[in-house]
Amino acid sequence: MIQKFLPNIKLIHFYIIKEFFASFLFGIAVFSVLLLLDRIFDLVSLFLSKGVSIFMLIELFAYIYPSILPFAIPMSILFAVLLSYGRLSEDNEITAMKANSMGYKTLTMPVIILVGIISFLLIFFNAFVAPYTQQKVKVVFQEMLTQKPLASFSEKTVLRLHDYTFYVNKVDRKRNLLEGVSIYKFDEEKDAQKAEEVLGGGGSSGARALSLDSQNVTWRISASSATIKIYKSGVLMTLYAGFWQKANSQDLRNMMHLTFNSYSFFISLAEQIDKVLTTPQEINSLQLLENIKTLKKENESYAPFAVEFWTRFLFATAPLAFVLIAIPIGMMSGKGGKAIGFGLSIGLIVVYYMLLIIAMHVAEKNYIYAWIILWFPNAFMALCGVFMFAKMVRR
Repeated sequence: MIQKFLPNIKLIHFYIIKEFFASFLFGIAVFSVLLLLDRIFDLVSLFLSKGVSIFMLIELFAYIYPSILPFAIPMSILFAVLLSYGRLSEDNEITAMKANSMGYKTLTMPVIILVGIISFLLIFFNAFVAPYTQQKVKVVFQEMLTQKPLASFSEKTVLRLHDYTFYVNKVDRKRNLLEGVSIYKFDEEKDAQKAEEVLGGGGSSGARALSLDSQNVTWRISASSATIKIYKSGVLMTLYAGFWQKANSQDLRNMMHLTFNSYSFFISLAEQIDKVLTTPQEINSLQLLENIKTLKKENESYAPFAVEFWTRFLFATAPLAFVLIAIPIGMMSGKGGKAIGFGLSIGLIVVYYMLLIIAMHVAEKNYIYAWIILWFPNAFMALCGVFMFAKMVRR
């Protein structure tokens, strides 16, 4: 009798896992699109408006996509568990299985084990694969700028590049030419922000007033056109038919004004590139630990590196916390289980990320150690899940 019953148990396990996987793949598709929506628009704009090749965009997307999986997978697991068990409950299949002497262990263990395996794989993925792909995004983007140097420029839009502020009237991508170029070099950050406000609101005429009247402006260049070449260490600009101005802070009526037919200058970005490539999100977990140890020895703040290190473990183990709370809710949902599962998945995700934002803020301010406070969202979800399990078993 037992031997005849065992194949049925295996079939039930396979059936539950099949239901889970179908919802999981659907969740991955939905949450991936939501998380990538702004980047998809940027990629489409690069292809349609800025002439970047489709092959380079595919390569760029291939490195961008893995970076969102640490966020998409936990949300998709929560969504899948609520939806699959909600459907089983809605169709009274949970009731039928229990009537055939199948306990909660039989109904829940296959998904719990599967989610545990996914969490284990996510630990390695979040620690090494995701940071690597984020570094590669920067490399591919740098190659793209080398091939299409005007990709960063848009018409009548302010662009900040290192210590310089650019404003361009027209971008001719076919000829690699900028027309109606104004470049501002400011003494202080607040002056650059003020210039952006003026440029954004009043166009070049407003910017001209600022450049002539402000005592803090270092200098300004205006040219009828310019070409750009981008190198790994910086940007070489060649400007044509323009003038260079510098105001005298003591006497605004006495201004230096030089005209030129052509003028080239190099904007070094070596230091800025080094800083960008060493952001916490783009180095693996072993390097994060080394940075934390070094900063501890130097008595400097290491909170951003600690937050990033423990957040990776947080997202890797979040599926286990989600499955604990999602299974009992899905199994007890009854009629309308699929609709309830969809709505609750969104609600629980919002609650989880609100708790995570609070925990990250507390950790970054060094109020509580990151390795303690960052586990709070997972612990809260897991404890709620244990409570719901106990309530379900007592029913």
